[in-house]
Amino acid sequence: MQVSVKLFGALRQFMPAGSTFNSCTLTVPDNANLTEVLALLSIPRNKPYLVVFNDSKIDAESYDTIRVTAADKIILLPPVKGG
Repeated sequence: MQVSVKLFGALRQFMPAGSTFNSCTLTVPDNANLTEVLALLSIPRNKPYLVVFNDSKIDAESYDTIRVTAADKIILLPPVKGG
């Protein structure tokens, strides 16, 4: 199965070869969970980011329980700082 992932900001550096601007398509097994999808991006564990899954922010504790389909929207955002 293929899923689309969008990465923004400094996270774009972790996109696989052949990606376009901020989007990539990853091949994952059917019934893959969000943890398995994110592992394909090689983002270091100490690198903070937010995951938006189908327009909802997802906590890291839930990654293992969320099953991914080809129709899902996965967006990774770097933390936003302001003041």
